[in-house]
Amino acid sequence: MVMPSGETVVDVVDSLLVGFITPEKAAEIKAKFPIVVDSIVGWIRDSAAAQNWSRVERLANLAAQLRPPGLGGILRELLDAGIAELNNEDVVDILGEIREASAAGSIFRLVERSAESDAPAYWLCQKAILSLSELETDEANEYLLALTRPSWPGPIRWHAAVALQIEDDLGFEEDRMLGQ
Repeated sequence: MVMPSGETVVDVVDSLLVGFITPEKAAEIKAKFPIVVDSIVGWIRDSAAAQNWSRVERLANLAAQLRPPGLGGILRELLDAGIAELNNEDVVDILGEIREASAAGSIFRLVERSAESDAPAYWLCQKAILSLSELETDEANEYLLALTRPSWPGPIRWHAAVALQIEDDLGFEEDRMLGQ
């Protein structure tokens, strides 16, 4: 859709996406541009096809507040694609926030792909573990349990155990597991 100014609606909406998108800001955009809810997943897909990763990220953060149908699916696809230029921390955060249960496998595969490069702080892995815990499904919990196995680095094991609330049961000592 083209505005009277000649800009597309997505261009106008994108220009409004500065800084953190609060629920109030999202509601304001939705009120001004009702088409956004039905269009934003397509805009994310189009922006990804154009490899406009900063726009994908901005739109995804707005979509997280609006919760349009199909959001989890497109974010799962992007996460599975392993796009280095995309802020996967935001994507994994959003998947947990919207409780996209079908994303558990995608989030786990992200941890598998990124554990080595995410060392030593494991920030992305920590966000992925938190998102898995937010899903609150048996599948997500199975992935979290798998992350407590000795084959994983200590910080990943520790955070997964904490997410499952089994760190004491598994005999983890926080200082030792976090490498302190």
